[in-house]
Amino acid sequence: MSRVGKTPLSMYLSTRGWKVANVPLIPQIAPPPQLFKIERRRVIGLTIKLDQLAAYRRRRQQHMGLEGSAAYSDISEIEAELIYAQRVFHQGGFTVIDITDKPIEESADEIVAQISRRL
Repeated sequence: MSRVGKTPLSMYLSTRGWKVANVPLIPQIAPPPQLFKIERRRVIGLTIKLDQLAAYRRRRQQHMGLEGSAAYSDISEIEAELIYAQRVFHQGGFTVIDITDKPIEESADEIVAQISRRL
């Protein structure tokens, strides 16, 4: 999913010494099989509330100079993406962290705490 903060969060964690992979989940494309070969305790799924993700995408679309509606910012498309991501997380048995209204540092601390407790 685009706009849940995967890239900035990955970069922040890497500056703290963590090895991070950023895997986007796109409904029309199957996730890489390697994702399900990683020890599931090491995989964290990120999610965000529908309305916040939609607002982020509308702002990004405006900044890009795109007018009108597009699948990228269509609420039903975004909802389908969130549902798809939840299915992938469930299939892999991955922990999910909701990053709605959280700064990167707080999300990173939550991820580090989750993984540290398990390993």
